[in-house]
Parts: sequence; structure tokens; C-alpha cells
Amino acid sequence: MIEAVIFDIDGTITDTNPLFLEAIRRAYREFTGDDKPQECFIFTLGIPSPETVRKLGIPEEKAQAFVARWQELIKLGMPKVHLFPGIQEVLEALYEAGIPMAIVTAKVRSEMSYQFDRFGLHHLFKVIICAEDAPRPKPYPDPLLVACEKLGVSPKEALFVGDSVYDITAARLAGVPFALASWGALEKDRVLAMRPDFVLSSPQDLLKILRTSLEKVTQVSP
Repeated sequence: MIEAVIFDIDGTITDTNPLFLEAIRRAYREFTGDDKPQECFIFTLGIPSPETVRKLGIPEEKAQAFVARWQELIKLGMPKVHLFPGIQEVLEALYEAGIPMAIVTAKVRSEMSYQFDRFGLHHLFKVIICAEDAPRPKPYPDPLLVACEKLGVSPKEALFVGDSVYDITAARLAGVPFALASWGALEKDRVLAMRPDFVLSSPQDLLKILRTSLEKVTQVSP
């Protein structure tokens, strides 16, 4: 029985991945002179910015300036970013039904403040886990385990909805069932090869999966 739902943000709730890829590609070109295609930066989606800088090989003395420019480019593009169609309605339906929800993201809180706050969805989530809130970020299981503990459920009683290889890897290691948000997945075939527990074609599919849990909540409500 699914008692709680945990969500990734980028590529799951918000359609931010195209902006993130263009921002990191442009910042990398400006700092290195190497104009790589966006596909080369997909691995950066879903890991904390310090790890991104390290994996990109940005020299330590340039790391702070690189991150500042990268985040500046994201900020410039954020006003054009939207929620995926139907996701807000599904989140609100789960909230009204009393299903506790959490966010697990690789963002640090300073990034969260300007990348997610504007959508006004925070009140729907009982728990929000950012990169600094767990010993290790995704793809390690730590943030999911912390989220489950704070939600008061066991890992097998939660469902993690995400779009990336990092998401499903973290779910597997944590023992949390995983649902692929295929509407935002940039590496859908790779995730499918890892055999997610559920494949969601649209946010509304989540309500179908949770119908039993929703009915249980309704039955016990006064």
C-alpha cells in the first residue's frame, strides 16, 4: 500500500531541463571555449552543482565564477519556465485527499528559492529535502531515506516519482518503488532498461496508481 509520494522537481514537476542544459552549455563554452552539444551535459541534470563543476573539470580557482555565471543564466530564463501540464492539479488532488508528499531534489536551498518558489506549491508538501539535508545526494539513497523518515513511512510504503537515471538508482538503493515521469525524461530508454515499477505517460496516471490509497484515506476520513 502506497502511503506517501515523493517527487523530484526538474523534469517531473517543472519543465526546466531544456533551460538547465542550455545554461550549463553556454557557461561551459564561455569558460573553456569548447562549444559542446547539449547532449554532453545531460549527466549534469540531477546532481548538485559542486559535483557538476568537479565532473566538468572546471579549475578550482574558476569554480565560484563558473557557478555564478551558470546560475545567472538560469535566473534569466526562469520566467519562461512552466509546470508540466496537469501536474499542479494532481498535486492538489493528492493534498486534498490527505496523501503526504515530499520533494527530494539535488538543488541546494539557495537554488530552490529562485527556481521553485515562484510556483507557489510549497504548502502542498510536508517535507522538502534539498542537497544539504542528507549525507549524500542522489543517486545515493540517503535523501529518500531521510524523506521517508520525516514522512513517517517505511521505504516500501512510499512512491518516488522522477525522470532520470539518478532518480531510479536512488529509489532502488533505498528500497522505494519508482514511477517514471516519462513526460520529462531525457533518457527515457535508459530508465526503462532499469525496469521502473510504474511508467507514467501523464501526471494523471499517478492518480490511477494511487486509487486504492486514495479510497483508503477517504474511508477513514470523518
